[in-house]
Formats: sequence, structure tokens, C-alpha cells
Amino acid sequence: MAKEKFELVFLAGGLLLDVLANRLRRDPATPREVVGAAMFAVDQTFDERRAHLADARSIADQIDVIKAELCADEPHKLVLEAYLDELAMRAATDAELSEAVDRLREAVRGWQG
Repeated sequence: MAKEKFELVFLAGGLLLDVLANRLRRDPATPREVVGAAMFAVDQTFDERRAHLADARSIADQIDVIKAELCADEPHKLVLEAYLDELAMRAATDAELSEAVDRLREAVRGWQG
């Protein structure tokens, strides 16, 4: 009896993990979700490329400033664009990070109109 219960719990747990994994991998549906996905990509790319960047600390600080502005009740369009421009300048030495920043910039423009 205990073996059957264990198998049932094990299968249910596996199904739950499968559902969560598939739900988390869906494409962004709203402009705000597109911005979130692009910000996540910038974060991930930065983490991967950190060792290759000359001034990683200033880039990390700039990413944090952008996150704070994106999370504000009403993000200011011009301020956010200036922060993104500054990040683009700091990340220009790394092609992968620069591409991720460009995608974030496009997502923000699409979101803010």
C-alpha cells in the first residue's frame, strides 16, 4: 500500500513540475511582460559576461537603476531612455550584452509608446 501511495505522489509531483515548467516558458503576452523578459535577458547576459567586462560594477549599478525605474509606479519615459542610453554606452564593448540592451530598449519603447 505504501509503495502505491509513493508512486502516486511521485507521479503527481512530476506532473506539477511539468505544468510549472511549461507555464514559465510561455512567450510574453503583454508589452510589460516583453519588457520584463528583455530585462531578464539583460540580467542573464550580464551575469554570463561579467568576467569579460572592464567596468562590471558600473554596469551592474546602471542595471539596478533601470530596474528601480521600471518598478516605479509611473516610470518616466525620458529618464528611462537616458538610463538605457548610459547602459548602452557602458556595455558597448561587449557585443552580446549590447544586443540584449538594444532589445530591452526596443521593448521599453514599445511599452511606453
